[in-house]
Amino acid sequence: MSKYQSDNLFGEKLTDVCAGNHIIRVAFDAGVDAEFDYLVPDELWPVGIGQRVEVPFGRKNKKQTGFCVQAGIPPEKSFISVSKAKKLKVVLSVVDKEPLLDGHLFSLAQWISSYYVCPLGIVLSAMVPAAVKKGTGIKKEKLIYLAPDFEKLAEKIRGSKQKKIVALLKELGAFAAESAVELQGILAETSSTIAPVDKLAQQMIIKTIYKEVFKSLPVIPPGMMIQQQSVTLNDDQKNALEHIKQKLDSGKFSVTVLFGVTDSGKTEVYIRAIEEVLKRGKKAIVLLPEIALTAQTVQRFSSRFANIAVMHSGLNASQRNAQWQKIKNGQADVVIGARSAVFAPLQNLGLVVVDEEHEPSYKQDNAPRYNARDVAVKRAQLADAHCILGSATPSLETLHNCQAKKHFAIVRLPKRVMGSSFPEMRLVDLKTSPLTGKGLDLISKPLAEQLNIVLERKEQAILLLNRRGYSNFVFCPSCKYTLHCRNCDVTLTFHKMRIGDKGRFETILGKHISTGSAVCHYCGSQTLVPEKCPLCGASFIMIGFGSQRLEEEVKVKFPNAVVARVDSDSMAGEDYYRLLKDFSEGRINILAGTQMLAKGLHFPNVTLVGIISADTSLYLPDFRANERTFQLINQVAGRAGRCEKKGVVFVQTFLPDQPAIKFAMTGNFDGFIEEELKHRKTCHLPPFWRLASIVLMDQKFDMLEYAAKELRELIDSILHQNNLEAIVRGPMPATISRIQRFHRMQIIVQAQTPQILQRLFDCLRRHEIKTSTKIIIDIDPVHLL
Repeated sequence: MSKYQSDNLFGEKLTDVCAGNHIIRVAFDAGVDAEFDYLVPDELWPVGIGQRVEVPFGRKNKKQTGFCVQAGIPPEKSFISVSKAKKLKVVLSVVDKEPLLDGHLFSLAQWISSYYVCPLGIVLSAMVPAAVKKGTGIKKEKLIYLAPDFEKLAEKIRGSKQKKIVALLKELGAFAAESAVELQGILAETSSTIAPVDKLAQQMIIKTIYKEVFKSLPVIPPGMMIQQQSVTLNDDQKNALEHIKQKLDSGKFSVTVLFGVTDSGKTEVYIRAIEEVLKRGKKAIVLLPEIALTAQTVQRFSSRFANIAVMHSGLNASQRNAQWQKIKNGQADVVIGARSAVFAPLQNLGLVVVDEEHEPSYKQDNAPRYNARDVAVKRAQLADAHCILGSATPSLETLHNCQAKKHFAIVRLPKRVMGSSFPEMRLVDLKTSPLTGKGLDLISKPLAEQLNIVLERKEQAILLLNRRGYSNFVFCPSCKYTLHCRNCDVTLTFHKMRIGDKGRFETILGKHISTGSAVCHYCGSQTLVPEKCPLCGASFIMIGFGSQRLEEEVKVKFPNAVVARVDSDSMAGEDYYRLLKDFSEGRINILAGTQMLAKGLHFPNVTLVGIISADTSLYLPDFRANERTFQLINQVAGRAGRCEKKGVVFVQTFLPDQPAIKFAMTGNFDGFIEEELKHRKTCHLPPFWRLASIVLMDQKFDMLEYAAKELRELIDSILHQNNLEAIVRGPMPATISRIQRFHRMQIIVQAQTPQILQRLFDCLRRHEIKTSTKIIIDIDPVHLL
């Protein structure tokens, strides 16, 4: 399908195009990679870019909402002049009073559409929260004010209540619509009912207007505020801030990579940089990997800045709309949120901060498949703003940009702010750990001994096991049968129900199955687990382990300790705030869970961190496995010994000689980077080459094979015709060959520059690919699963 079309030819509501007609171009949130021209009647004009309109669409003229992406198009430049058509459909209504997206955000949407190979309508729709588009949470509030000639009608005022209401309105200066006051407040202040107000309105003494209001949302839950103590910057922080101030003073786009070890005070530098931005009359956006996981950061910012807006998935629809409207109306100076906050409609942007820039959670996993870190850099560029990318373990792509791009600069914070030493790293080789009759203990003997010491000292510990659930899979030792998902080619993970210790099973030689269910972490399907194997009748056992299993073992081995589990199954929004407060106040001794524990936590009394299995990420068939393993060990180790108390980190592994683990044990980031870059360069992988992943999905395997073959031939043809150099691999079965009953095949494209990929996919978008097979294009993928 051509990318640009006119929605004509079908239906009855067609109008001749002539001079003087208003023509706009509309993009829809649909799979079609095209935009369409429509006529706007005089009574609906003007329509601006970024406003939504309702139009008839398709053969059946179904009413559909789309974004205006171009307005005031001359007839000779409309798509009709290309298609030789003479008629266009007419816009039915204009949805928004004013554009939802300003010029910079619209330019950003165009860049995302082009770079990430996504229809513009889908991008625009993703940039505006669904709650905003639906108007969720909006209610009408009644306001009253005195009529201009109310004094001439004074003799009509009867009764004490009417007199009190008029007197109060005079006192408040409510003499015009602009100074109107809320009706409910007036009624409460005068202890009156609505009847006197209605009478005054009938007599034209007061006038009534309505305004839209939104449900408010506290930045953080009530009672969770912290009192921020005064902070003195060390020399490294002062140097970093001075560098950032110089960049801000230049008024030009630039990027600072703040490379600071854990507990080096990066957050304080962010805060001081934002203060500088606000002094200059500008505003800031702060992106966090996942807002619910970084509660302390939100608390620190809220104690330093008055006008904060928060945007993240934990908000309900009306709260999300209220926060977005607050930003749009200029009532927020600082926006804090997860990746979608990069689209906050903030005017006069001066700074964008991306904390933990290396985190893969910044990558969107559905269309548009953008990386919020890279979009943040682009947004800063469009606004001539400064961008800070902060991390204790910067991504290889970011470090490469510091060498290759002139507007990137790196600033280091090599020391902890309190002058405390880094935690002592102790390796536990699990290959030498003895097996017991109940299987492999998750907590090794050295770690258990140190946990006892920590608990005796009234100190705290964090235990990390980066795998959800109770066990990896349910297995029959007799016939080797495992429980698989019916929809996906993966084993099911057992999740145990919280019913005391009843039915507690053994990890390896279990006698029966506990109450719970087997869950697929890809499609979300669940099934009860039978006590006996359906093939041979033998008892099932549990293989592997997860965060639930870790929590249970800790509670059994340390019965006097208060233990809490932190993972996506156990935490929900405000629960996380409450748990962190309890942990910070010493009511919880041990936190056990997944990588949620590795980010943004500062607890001075934590002196022990145990990494239960450092190998988890290494088993993934992905080229970033080493990098992620190093980053995770480094990040979670940084939770220990953050004050005067010395910290200890136990790293349990079956692969003690693996390079990522060896470098992490010594904290040698530069050595790890040097070693990893050798492999990446040899294999033509990022950051030296750029990647694109094309995944094809179909429920019929033969259709999938045919479509994949045709697409590969088309890609080869485009590369040849345009003299583009790239490495193309596949089609080949994806690592997970079936998800949600869809078979999956993959084509990988590697190119030396992003321009080559851009040219390839621009050409690909212009070709009409007739297939029912779903095609997913992912530029700069964070994994190849």
